[in-house]
Amino acid sequence: MHKKLSQLADIVSGYTFRGSIENDPNGDIFVLQAKNIQANQDIENISDFVTISDKSLRSPYFLEHNDILLVSRGSGIGSFRSSVFASDKLKVMPSSSVHVIRIQDVTVLPKYVSLYLNSLDGQKALSQIVTGASYIQSILVKNLIDLEIPIPPIHTQKSIIALHENIADQERILKRKQEIQKNIINASFTNLINK
Repeated sequence: MHKKLSQLADIVSGYTFRGSIENDPNGDIFVLQAKNIQANQDIENISDFVTISDKSLRSPYFLEHNDILLVSRGSGIGSFRSSVFASDKLKVMPSSSVHVIRIQDVTVLPKYVSLYLNSLDGQKALSQIVTGASYIQSILVKNLIDLEIPIPPIHTQKSIIALHENIADQERILKRKQEIQKNIINASFTNLINK
């Protein structure tokens, strides 16, 4: 079964700032930008986000736990990255380079939707609704709401999420193994040659 995103979620675009976003060390609002989004990596740590003061903001839209974040501008398949906001931190707002998809349907898991958006099928579907020149393209909210998402039963969604997490764990183990092997080689030179 396929459903339009508008049937599953509320969708908004992030806040449009006038000019560049300047970091205010005394600011009390964190700003999430497209550069903070890595495909399939939940956002938990926000310590490196820009902070701003709320004095000049009009009606800021703050993120909630499990919001899906989608980069709204890019240059082709793979550049419209998605992740899930997994932090419980309050007063985090998205910039205009990010769309927020807040799932309202209890039979749909946000993580599943984010994984779909990052999949080859999802990226192809997104590429069908982009606007703009060939180099920099944009996804407009009015087009995103009509994007159709395949919605399997919740147990299938959970299986896809578990498979993704298993593969991610294996990648972490492989990376750690490579680091250990590199350290062994480096220690060999230090201990055997420099005696």
